[in-house]
Amino acid sequence: MAGFGVFRQLTLIICLAFPSIAHSIERVIGLPDMGKRDIRQVYFTRVMIAALDNTNAEYGPYEIIKPNLTMSSQRMMAELTTGDNLSVGISSYKPTWEGQTLIVPVPLIRGLASYRLFLAKTSQKEKLLQAISFENLKTFSFGQGHGWSTAKILEDHDFKVVYGANYQGLFKMLLANRFDLFMRSAHEIILEKPLFDEREDDIFVVDTFALYTYLPTYFHVTKRQPALAKRLEDGLNIMYSTGEIDSLLTEYFTEAIEIILQPGRKIYRLQNTNLKPGIYERDQPYLIKLNMDNN
Repeated sequence: MAGFGVFRQLTLIICLAFPSIAHSIERVIGLPDMGKRDIRQVYFTRVMIAALDNTNAEYGPYEIIKPNLTMSSQRMMAELTTGDNLSVGISSYKPTWEGQTLIVPVPLIRGLASYRLFLAKTSQKEKLLQAISFENLKTFSFGQGHGWSTAKILEDHDFKVVYGANYQGLFKMLLANRFDLFMRSAHEIILEKPLFDEREDDIFVVDTFALYTYLPTYFHVTKRQPALAKRLEDGLNIMYSTGEIDSLLTEYFTEAIEIILQPGRKIYRLQNTNLKPGIYERDQPYLIKLNMDNN
């Protein structure tokens, strides 16, 4: 698995490709550092470079310029809107961003973040073993952060949500029995495992059930560069057709994929009420397939 040294090399270097002198050079400013220096940023950068490389013959040479600022989600949107300092960013689907950027309509991680696992107190284990139906889950309370898209989804489906100010606070609230379940993606569980391994008598990963709510992640491109958005779409489709996207997923997310494919876990489908109708159906051919309980 590539380390952060590779990440710096990939994102700080100016990458030039010259398959044809007939094309002008595509200037790509991205991807911004979102303050989450984990393997996902490495993966997304590799995907962007591969998508651009796969389209050299049609679109010509390009250069990547790494933004020198860490950007919040709000700052990234503002920069994409003007297009002066940012060409392309990464974000999950946000209804409020609709129409403000060019969303490249190809999911980047096969819907991997859609599989939601849970951290819980060990003292709750026996009670959780009795959660054998979708309705049983509604007897538990779920910790969430203010503004999280998953919080709205849970509330829209009549789950009990308890809010915390930030991740550290939510972790402490779980330990203090302020809520029952802390919902995380498979990759987040892996990253956070060292935090609760130290307290393995107190916290465990629930392995009997999970939720699936479609949470797509896309490239967002400034509206000033429509050709770049189309180029990334074409490049991603090439990567899916050749299996290159699966090779990168395996390189960076093998452990997370193994977790969601673990046999014996009941997976309940929960509609993402943040998505416009038709998005899941459009993206479905790109997604990891798994048998799920319908409800």
